[in-house]
Amino acid sequence: MQRFFQGVFFASFLAFLPLALTAQAPSQQIANPFYSPDEYQNTHSMFDKIQSDLNRAETNAYPNYLGDRSRFDIARNQFGKLENQWNQGRYDTNVFDNTFTALQMVLNDNRLMGHDRDVLSADLSRLIQFRNEYY
Repeated sequence: MQRFFQGVFFASFLAFLPLALTAQAPSQQIANPFYSPDEYQNTHSMFDKIQSDLNRAETNAYPNYLGDRSRFDIARNQFGKLENQWNQGRYDTNVFDNTFTALQMVLNDNRLMGHDRDVLSADLSRLIQFRNEYY
């Protein structure tokens, strides 16, 4: 009889083990205490727009090989770092400042079309609002 109960217990244990492991598996989307899902999505939309604006401005820029392309590359790289930190819920003011400066250098030092300059200036204003809210 004791052997029977041990067998039943062991079979029950094996049957419910996968359910217990699944229930304890962490979800892929970890709730971040620093911002809501809407804030997360809105910020990613802003980052995507700025990246798109940088790409468009680079495509439309006057041909000038005195560092214009490298300034675009630096700005895109810095935005990638800022976005990665945002994803991790980290707020490093140095990374933000480097990103802001990189975009400002594109505006100040590159030969841009008027429309692209206006769009990137608006992006800088959005970044200032973002900094005031989160940094």
